[in-house]
Formats: sequence, C-alpha cells, structure tokens
Amino acid sequence: MSEFPSIRRFLSTYFPVFMGAIFASIFTLVFAVPQFFDSYLPGLSMEDNAKYSFLGGIALILVVVHCNFMIARGHPQWVWPLVGLLGLCFLGVLPTFSDQPHRFMFGLGLLFPLLGLLLLNSQRHREMRQKLHEVRLLREAVIARHKSL
Repeated sequence: MSEFPSIRRFLSTYFPVFMGAIFASIFTLVFAVPQFFDSYLPGLSMEDNAKYSFLGGIALILVVVHCNFMIARGHPQWVWPLVGLLGLCFLGVLPTFSDQPHRFMFGLGLLFPLLGLLLLNSQRHREMRQKLHEVRLLREAVIARHKSL
C-alpha cells in the first residue's frame, strides 16, 4: 500500500459487500435460530421457545458484530468464526425439512447463510480484509515510532 487511499473511494468500493455480509449473517440468525428451537426442542412451550430464540439470537448477533468489528480493525482471521456460524446455521436448518416447515421460511433459512458465505468468500471482501490488515500494520508502525521518540 504505497499511497493512502481516499476514504470515499475505499467505502464506495468495499462498504456494500461488508454490510451485505453483516446483513446476510443477521438474517441467517433471524431465520435459523427460531427454526432450530422449534424443530430440535419440540417440547418447549411457545413462551419458552420465543424467550430462548430471542436470547440465543441476541448472543449470536453479538458474536457477528464482534467478528465484523475485528475484521474492520484489520484482523482478517476473524472471518473464520463467521464462516463457522453460517455453516452451522445452514447445517442446522437443512435437516428441519422433515418437520415440514413453511417452505418460504425454510428457503430463506437456507438462502441467507449461503449468501453470507458467498459474500465472505468474494474477491472484494478478501481485498477489503487485506487492505484493512495493511492499514492496521501502518497504524501499529506509526504508534511504535511515536513511542520510541
């Protein structure tokens, strides 16, 4: 990274794919977590199902937010927990077809994790992670130089 890119050009290039991956992850949780509790824990009352779905969804959304924050801070290895979470949601929703869920909800429960994985694996998201990593290394070098003065 020989020159400092303009923030406007950087955001116009990489922000849509970054936000798309975040929204795909959140919508994955919106459709997968309630379907998981409904299918795998059928003995729960509707009140408990809603409570556990809400609390589980909030906890997993905090994981998604933290992982994306760490990616934005220049740590590209934090994409792997997101990949694992999206893969688990896909694999958790897939066997629920035998419970005959609503087809539209089942389809969206499979579509969003695949879309999130596609966005995380896209060339633009990879480039963004690489550039954010380079910015982090530059920031650490500047901090180290100022501390040595």
